[in-house]
Amino acid sequence: MASNTSTAAPTSPLSFMTKLSQDIRLFRPASSPPPGHPKLILLASWMGARDLHIAKYIAPYRAQYPSTPILLIRSEIHHFLRPARCIAAIASLAVPILHSTFPSPSPSPSPSPSPSSPEPQLLIHLFSNGGSTMLAHLRTLTALPPHTLVADSAPGQFTYTGSFTALTAGLSGWTRTFAAPLVHAFCAWYWLVHNIFQRKVGGPLAAVAAAHNEREGRARGEVRRAYVYSEEDQLVEWRDVEEHAADAKAKGFVVRVEKFAGSAHVAHARRDEERYWGIVRETWGGGVVGSWRC
Repeated sequence: MASNTSTAAPTSPLSFMTKLSQDIRLFRPASSPPPGHPKLILLASWMGARDLHIAKYIAPYRAQYPSTPILLIRSEIHHFLRPARCIAAIASLAVPILHSTFPSPSPSPSPSPSPSSPEPQLLIHLFSNGGSTMLAHLRTLTALPPHTLVADSAPGQFTYTGSFTALTAGLSGWTRTFAAPLVHAFCAWYWLVHNIFQRKVGGPLAAVAAAHNEREGRARGEVRRAYVYSEEDQLVEWRDVEEHAADAKAKGFVVRVEKFAGSAHVAHARRDEERYWGIVRETWGGGVVGSWRC
């Protein structure tokens, strides 16, 4: 006799968000955010991040800012293989959300902090080079309103080993064995792009990193930023992060650097949750003034 009992499909930890595409989701609460809260939170995840892991970063935001919409832009390997399609998706799905949330351009902050600098309206939190790349694409498509930025384990420069590790993270057994030659081929191609074809400009990842430090250009709307990183990160070299922060400070950005001890790539929140989310809150609110440098 056939059973009438049906097995329900497992619920995604991100099922509370509206799925606009395979890689872009939106959570829109019923009420509007109160004064002092972000009007929108933009989360740009690391490449290949699983729903469960992304949800762990969204949960504290929902608790802290329950009425703030959250826009998620994921990063996957196909975004690097076909960047034009990725940019087109961001243009058609993410940009309209930004325009509807911030209908008129807001004045950009002055190059140096001052009492007249506008309050941030958008909170951006990116992870690794995948999230950094998604934000760089977004910067090419639209001017962002006054915003704060938390850069977790980013931005880094290209290394063959780091790229291979990132692309095979989460793979094991026969899956890793089967995928390894394809991943090596991709890394070899990327090495050629960075070291031969685009050697003068440093390659795609250098261009992505540079986009975040265009004080009078694409990053004009930034109010302040924080870098969260560690020396133990096996995917992104900590010296690259500090070099980027120093360049940002020299160009007039308001910068805070927070080096964690003993934490792996995009695992700093797990190492010290209280410190990590304190940094996020202070980046938004401008607290702990002595930690900021311009």
